[in-house]
Amino acid sequence: MNQKGFINIIIIIGIVIFAVIAGYFIGTRQTFFQKPAKEINSFEECVKAEYPVAESYPRQCWTPDGRHFVEKLTIEQAKELLSQSFLDKSGVVGVGVGACGGEPCIKVMLEKELGNLPNLKNKIPSESHGFKVETEVTGLVCTQEVKQCPDGSYVSRTGENCEFAKCPAINPQPVTECKKDSDCPSQQYICEETQSIGTACPENDPSCVPTHTVIKGECKLKEGNRCSVDLDCVAGNLCHKNICASPVGRQCNGPSDTSCPSDYECVQGCGSPVGYPGEPPPPYFCQLKGYIRPCPICLTLNTLIDTPFGAVPVQQLQKGTSVWTINKSGERVAGIVVKTSRVPVALNHQMVHLVLDDGRELFVSPGHPLIDGRTVGNLAPGDLYDGVSVVSAERVPYGKDATHDILPSGETGFYWANGILFDSTLH
Repeated sequence: MNQKGFINIIIIIGIVIFAVIAGYFIGTRQTFFQKPAKEINSFEECVKAEYPVAESYPRQCWTPDGRHFVEKLTIEQAKELLSQSFLDKSGVVGVGVGACGGEPCIKVMLEKELGNLPNLKNKIPSESHGFKVETEVTGLVCTQEVKQCPDGSYVSRTGENCEFAKCPAINPQPVTECKKDSDCPSQQYICEETQSIGTACPENDPSCVPTHTVIKGECKLKEGNRCSVDLDCVAGNLCHKNICASPVGRQCNGPSDTSCPSDYECVQGCGSPVGYPGEPPPPYFCQLKGYIRPCPICLTLNTLIDTPFGAVPVQQLQKGTSVWTINKSGERVAGIVVKTSRVPVALNHQMVHLVLDDGRELFVSPGHPLIDGRTVGNLAPGDLYDGVSVVSAERVPYGKDATHDILPSGETGFYWANGILFDSTLH
């Protein structure tokens, strides 16, 4: 063998030896500067060995032999991760921390069973970064939208299809004739009598037994029930925002008192029906905003009352003074004043400025009775009263501290104020 052939053999042997050594190191993927991969058993050890770390969430570390380790999160971190992953999917209500077999776990809360949610089925893992994950059906949860109903109330979405709930019916059952409460459709109603007969006993006859029998009545809604118009409600209540409500509520402390319910304000009430010297100012009550209380006492200061001696201001009349009145036959007859009253009123008390077509006019409280059973506050332009048409009946501020009235003797209690025939409030 010549020298050249010997060299070639040596080269071949070196290549084989190098290949064996290189194959060993490549097979084990071990270098003299790295920690053996077989000793890596956790994410923390992988990071400590300075193997590559993927900055994902959660982070992952890869070893040279192809293994990877995921950083274990705290239960709150895992909950946040699942929230970001699934809360925007249809059907997922929320992600929370619960207990699975007594151990802490992540709860993914669903509206329905996963079988009804194909977009989520098999997408929620059973394990998440060291924590068991369970699903829990909580029942359907709808968006928190609301819709305003015609009666002013609100309804939200509900039911399997998350549709808006039905608005309450605002029309009550038709008015039903009755003689007692039990004749009405339900306990929401009361039988308000419209016609009755009975016996009234004189004070000096102790043997007399009073009687009272209802001949006819109408079922009216009690306070707090739904209505359409004022006539649906029991007398004294108004249909406010489709609810029967008393326009005057509890007592309050004055204009600065803000404790009244919504839609109410603290307003000074009426004085007593028959005033007396030294009477204290009327108390304050929570009153429906915009409501004008028809106080019973009525005529303004200096209203002129017809008497056989001429027109006299109402505040100057005293018991025994002669006045003109009318009998049941409609004849003008002389009588005497049997009662007078002066009643303090609130500063915001309003009067009706009544103007008739023949030029007669008067300022009078809205609740003052007319001779036909109506009140002044019921009059409107075009109505007939005392033989002529009403031109206007506007409400205006009074600005005085009291109103006045009288009761003449005789069969009717009627008298003329500024030439207009009125009934008395002092019967």
